Amino acid sequence: MSREFYGVLIGVTTLLVIFLPKSLFLLVILFLCFAISREVSVALGENEVFYFSPLVLLTYYFADPLVFPLIGLLSLYFAYKRWELNSFFKSTFLLFYPALFLVYLIKIKEISTYYLLIFIFGIWINDVFAYYIGKNFGKTPLFPKISPKKTVEGFLGGVLFGSLFFALTLPYGILNSFLLGTFVLTVGVAGDYFKSFIKRQVGIKDFSNVFGEHGGFTDRFDALVFSAPVFYLIMCAGELNCKL
Repeated sequence: MSREFYGVLIGVTTLLVIFLPKSLFLLVILFLCFAISREVSVALGENEVFYFSPLVLLTYYFADPLVFPLIGLLSLYFAYKRWELNSFFKSTFLLFYPALFLVYLIKIKEISTYYLLIFIFGIWINDVFAYYIGKNFGKTPLFPKISPKKTVEGFLGGVLFGSLFFALTLPYGILNSFLLGTFVLTVGVAGDYFKSFIKRQVGIKDFSNVFGEHGGFTDRFDALVFSAPVFYLIMCAGELNCKL
C-alpha cells in the first residue's frame, strides 16, 4: 500500500478519535501509549517495561505527584532483575516516554476539542509540507548524522505552512498565533529528531512497519507526542478553567 493511502487512513482514524467521548478518548490514548512504549522498549532491549507504561500515564493523569516514585520503583525493579545500571536508566526513560507526554493530549481535549483538532492539523500540515518540499527542493541537510534525508528547506517549508495555519485558527492574533505555532512546530521537529537519534543508535530504519512507509506508531506520532505539552501550556495560559 502507498504512503498516501496509509496517510489518509491514519488521518481519517485520528479525526474520528478526536471527537470521541472523553472516556473512549482516554482508552485510545492508553493504547497509543502502550504501542509506542512497546516499539521503543523492543528497540532498546527492555522487553517488559512497556506493560507498565499505561499505568504510569494513568497515575500522572489522576495523581501526578505519585508518578515519580512509581517510575523510580519500577525502574529499580527492572534493574534488579537484570542487575544492570544500564537497565535502570533505560527503564526510567521508557516509563517517562511516552506516558508523561501523551497525558497532555487528554488535557488539551479537556480544554477544547477544537484546540485538539487545530493542534493535530497543524502538526500534519507541517509534516506534509516538510516531506514534499524537502523531497522536491531540499538540498541542505539539517542534521545529516541523525536524518540524512531531512533538509533545511523541508524544515522551513513545513514550519512556515504549519505556522500560517495556526495564525489563521488560533485566537491570539495573527502574528502571535504564527509565532506560537512556529515554537510548537519546532518542538515537534525536535521530537522527530529525538526519535531518529534512538533509531540510529540501535541501527533500525523504523520502529515497526505497521503503517508501511510511515513506519510504526513511534515514527508516525513522534512530533505529536513531543509537542503536546508545549501546545497545552500555551493554550492553558489563555484559559481560565485550565490547571497548569
